[in-house]
Amino acid sequence: HFFRPRGAAPRHPPPSFRALGGRTRARGAGMAASDGIRSRPLHYKLHPERTPATSLAGVAPSLLLLLHGTGDSENGLLPLGALAPRGTVVASLRAPLSAPFGGFRWFEGKSAAPESQALERTIGASTAALFDLIEAAPAELGTDPKRVYLLGFSQGATLTWSALLHRWPRESFIAGAAALSGRLMPELLQPGTPLGARAAPAAQLAHVPILCTHGGRDQVTPVAFGRANVRLFTAWQEQSSSAASALAYHELPRDAHGLSHECQGLVREFLSQHLAT
Repeated sequence: HFFRPRGAAPRHPPPSFRALGGRTRARGAGMAASDGIRSRPLHYKLHPERTPATSLAGVAPSLLLLLHGTGDSENGLLPLGALAPRGTVVASLRAPLSAPFGGFRWFEGKSAAPESQALERTIGASTAALFDLIEAAPAELGTDPKRVYLLGFSQGATLTWSALLHRWPRESFIAGAAALSGRLMPELLQPGTPLGARAAPAAQLAHVPILCTHGGRDQVTPVAFGRANVRLFTAWQEQSSSAASALAYHELPRDAHGLSHECQGLVREFLSQHLAT
């Protein structure tokens, strides 16, 4: 019933594995891992049936980026790419930090209990690396720069929230997102914190559709965080007189920390509604 993303990344990348984005910068001795994130490109793997070669001729395709949870890799969410409409380019990303128990992660700790350096540096650094990749994607993949969508699970959903709420380098930078079983860190909306210093105006997300799902039996990132996400986001949006983002929250009472058939059905419907238009 549940799809539980998990899997170690290959030691040597296969031919379909690529690197995109990133900035060249020397990494000094003793530099924290989070400080070097943007000096290394994020790696990704293209879904074999959702690649530039299968895009509609003459039309720049939409781009769907998949962001996995802690301890997973770019392989974990790749099967979800099949939920996207044909003509979409799907790239599953590998988080930039190694997880202590195997696989990779976007920041230290868990969404429910992030470590201090995650809130002070790493979430922001991983978000910046994601932005670098998004900016490089049109030249690398031929995708439409105004039709980039994010789909994140667990830590990947937490980073998706961060990407939505950080100031973007340009308008229409992210066209929509699905945040599954993650957490909107309150610090993103607190100006006196390192994360809050980068907060966007609420008008940034006007007309940006967002899908959120959370399992009622989730013991990794309990459902209370999903409910808090909605409260925090709604309060933040009330600051703006612009049209609000279309936030759809679905609480799935029987689901644990995974992607059930019901959850995947909601994702497919969301992607079909927005990526196929």
